[in-house]
Amino acid sequence: MTEPDLDRVLKIIENPVRRRIVERLSQEPAYPLQISQELGIGQQLVTKHLDAMAKAGIVTSTMAQSPTGPKRRRYVLAKSISITVDFAPNLFNARVFSFDTVPSGQSSAASSLLGRIDKTSESSDESGKIATFARILQEIDKKMMQLEDERAVLLYIRNAAMREASRAVTRTEVRTDRKRVLHYILDQHSRDIDSISKTLNLREGDVREIVADLKKIS
Repeated sequence: MTEPDLDRVLKIIENPVRRRIVERLSQEPAYPLQISQELGIGQQLVTKHLDAMAKAGIVTSTMAQSPTGPKRRRYVLAKSISITVDFAPNLFNARVFSFDTVPSGQSSAASSLLGRIDKTSESSDESGKIATFARILQEIDKKMMQLEDERAVLLYIRNAAMREASRAVTRTEVRTDRKRVLHYILDQHSRDIDSISKTLNLREGDVREIVADLKKIS
């Protein structure tokens, strides 16, 4: 997903009421009145937030038969999104991606989990399904926690490396534009002239000259 997608999603979930609505809809579809009663929020306010979320493509709705009366608009989450934002004195990284479809390049462990889910779904024992899915979910959450712990360590190490690299840049470079280009190359692992020029708002010719000089040094 693109940077505008990130901006749009962050604008929606910055509001705590909308985050509560998203959390509620993550469980199952619901009517505005139902959300209002369960969260203790005025129905008019719930409807206002749902309209904003629908315009942003976060939720969608259909007319469905209400258990307490005539057909009403029922809302459901329209996207499966992950957002990661890391920042520190020597680090900034923002990433948003959708996992609505099965990603390519699955590990053997991931393939095994998907196979277990498919096999369990075919079972006619509904109570047994719930117990099996509970175990699978617990296993997945444990793996994700382990990955998050390792990621935290790698972020610390990366930030330490960037801190020392930044000090080296400061000691060896005087011109601000050359420093900015060096920081970009260190952070993005790219010497693409067009990308550097657009990201740093520098003239393409100046960037090409700086990158050529840096190649001579390296």
